[in-house]
Amino acid sequence: MCCSKYLRFAVFLCACIMWSQGFAEEVPKKSNGVSTVELIKLLNVEDELVENLMDYLEILKNKLLLMEKSLITMNAEHTEMKTDYEAYLGNPLNSFRLIHRLNSDWSKWHDYALRTNKDTSVHMEKAHDIRKRLPTAFDFEIACRGIDDLMCFYNLKPDDLAAGNLAAYSKPETALSAQDCLSLGEFSIRHRKEDLAEAWFNTSLARFTEDKLSYKALKFSRNTVHKAWGLLLMKNKQLTEASYHIDRGPRAPISPNSVDYYFQVELATQRNCSAVYRRPSRLHCRYNSSTTAFTRIAPLKMEELSTDPYMVVFHDVLYDSEIESMLNPSEFVSSLVDGDQKSDVRTSKDSYVDDVDKLEYRVADLTGLSMEMSDAFSLINYGLGGHYISHYDYFNMENQIRQRQGDRLATVLFYLGEVESGGSTIFPMINVSVTPKKGSALLWYNLHNSGDMNLKTLHSACPVISGSKYVLTKWINELPQMFTTPCMKNANLHTDKSIVSL
Repeated sequence: MCCSKYLRFAVFLCACIMWSQGFAEEVPKKSNGVSTVELIKLLNVEDELVENLMDYLEILKNKLLLMEKSLITMNAEHTEMKTDYEAYLGNPLNSFRLIHRLNSDWSKWHDYALRTNKDTSVHMEKAHDIRKRLPTAFDFEIACRGIDDLMCFYNLKPDDLAAGNLAAYSKPETALSAQDCLSLGEFSIRHRKEDLAEAWFNTSLARFTEDKLSYKALKFSRNTVHKAWGLLLMKNKQLTEASYHIDRGPRAPISPNSVDYYFQVELATQRNCSAVYRRPSRLHCRYNSSTTAFTRIAPLKMEELSTDPYMVVFHDVLYDSEIESMLNPSEFVSSLVDGDQKSDVRTSKDSYVDDVDKLEYRVADLTGLSMEMSDAFSLINYGLGGHYISHYDYFNMENQIRQRQGDRLATVLFYLGEVESGGSTIFPMINVSVTPKKGSALLWYNLHNSGDMNLKTLHSACPVISGSKYVLTKWINELPQMFTTPCMKNANLHTDKSIVSL
């Protein structure tokens, strides 16, 4: 019995050792950054790369020389032609040669300029083989860590290292480039040394030289450093300081995936959450009596907020008795996403409304739209600090799925109570902030009349500072509205450019 126990323990121990060895094999057996012998090998690799690149450059020079000589001949004939068009083209041989050049020769020149001949292919393949012997990302991480350790042990500063000063040992020819400093700053961010990262970014900018030709090939500029610095500040919610760095780059069209777009949204969101602000406009309040037949005898109090996207607030559209019947705390559950995982983008509790007939008729009166295929009502409660990050309500799904399921044309957001402080619904792209008011409903269109997604509908729920926020949402499907809101070709072309400036 005792032997059996020892045997089982020995088997278990062997299995653990083999299992740990399996993991150990995943760690690189050597690193180019920890051994001088390995670094010498890297010098040989760099020699081969330089030699290979010089041979490749010589081939390109010969190719360029051939093209330059040929262009001299072509240009001379073209100049003769421009001197007297009629005399030149009056000769049928000249006309034939002109047509032949444009029909055949120029396309061949184009192919020659783009073609990679056999000699250059050999050099490209050799360069590809040499790349297999280059240091890995792991090697570079070890090298960065070595510099970081030196700074810790000898109390060195980024400025000192960048100038080639290692404590009492100084050698200016070993100075770091602006790109080296940027990489060390990014390493510091990865290891949560953010103050040190900012010091490296500052040193990188100080060492930047505009006339360095390699920067163009490597796509490196001052803006690269400012962008990295700005992203660090954005991460720490220092948006005002981040704006100094983000805005220094050249102005370019902003796409929804760009850093500039994300920054401007975050900055606008913070500004709108900290103050109720609406841009000046000629929009006004009025009684709406045109959406349905019922509104002719019971007009709705409507306040216009925006025309692009179309956005209005309806006041006093829910009775207190209706609100009280909806607010049953026992039925609320934590906000979830797919896979029953807790949401990282929204802090709230959700519930659903059972008796919806009256409310659906109410939404139809507010919007004049059909409720068929629309999402069920969703009752949401935001407590202290409860919020929802910037998002869109539309799905932006593939066309085939959209043709079957439709997208969310419009959103109706009912406010079931006031909030003591915070909790506004904000649209940072258009600088509109809506404060929760009991019994009111906010309506906006998520799609253009053309059917395209309206990027200006980006919105978020600001954190609740004090109190509790209850909202009821209804998303209206586009497919049943085929004859109510017909698509208009090119209806949104004039709006895309306005996203560039917030």
